[in-house]
Amino acid sequence: MVTKKSIKIDTLNISYVDEGEQGAPPVLLIHGVPESSMLWKHLIPGIVSQGFRTIAPDLPGFGQSDRFQTESSWANYVKFINRFTEELKLEKVHLIVHDWGGLIGLRWACDHIEKIGSLIISDSSFIPGYRWHPIARKWRTPEVGEQVMETMADKEQWFTNMKKEVPPIDEEVLEDFYSIYQTEDSRRVILDLYRSASPELLEPYQKLSAIKSPVTILWGENDPYIHYEFAYKMRDLQYPHAAVHIIPDAGHFIHIEAPQKVVPLVDEHFQTVKNNEQKMIQ
Repeated sequence: MVTKKSIKIDTLNISYVDEGEQGAPPVLLIHGVPESSMLWKHLIPGIVSQGFRTIAPDLPGFGQSDRFQTESSWANYVKFINRFTEELKLEKVHLIVHDWGGLIGLRWACDHIEKIGSLIISDSSFIPGYRWHPIARKWRTPEVGEQVMETMADKEQWFTNMKKEVPPIDEEVLEDFYSIYQTEDSRRVILDLYRSASPELLEPYQKLSAIKSPVTILWGENDPYIHYEFAYKMRDLQYPHAAVHIIPDAGHFIHIEAPQKVVPLVDEHFQTVKNNEQKMIQ
């Protein structure tokens, strides 16, 4: 059972999960679209059992968090991660990201390489050769995106579609994910985010090659939005020492679609982190 807390950051009420001992090494988990912190519900217990503290915000506008009073842009989400880590006094974190959480979290990491203790990336890429998937292209197109969002506001149909795509997803997670589609204002969050993507924000990504600590890349074999070949491309371009695992018979939402396959790999990652730290002590 995942329980959310609330914190005030500037003018926003932010909902987030915070599990584990307060003094334990922190793990920051950043979700994507149209998700919330509930994406991580199956991963959190195992990470905590290994002696880590797990912290997973509902990004502004998602889950139960207030949306930005200004544009819900990529740049503003990166600034939010900075403010969130400042408020929680997180000096160094193990970073786990998925989907847009990768674009946001990794962009933040570019400016804070020294704060990254280790990294797990899943189904998230914006490296050369990537092309927006069909729904993303529609969202990025004025008027067309608004029309698509109107159809997604049909809760019953959206639930039906998500259950087809992710059969194991439960009602609690569906309800949390659907909150982004509830109103015209909330739906605007996704449109703002997708339309704010710009090459300038990608320029610092080369800095990520400076991360020499453990990196694990997880990907769904049948991800319909970002082909698993990008897992290997990302490794070759930025993290040559990374461990790459393609989750068989799984799509984009691997953490809730195939937790029995993902959780052991995440546990393995953190066991490697602990082993490395133990060697340094010796």
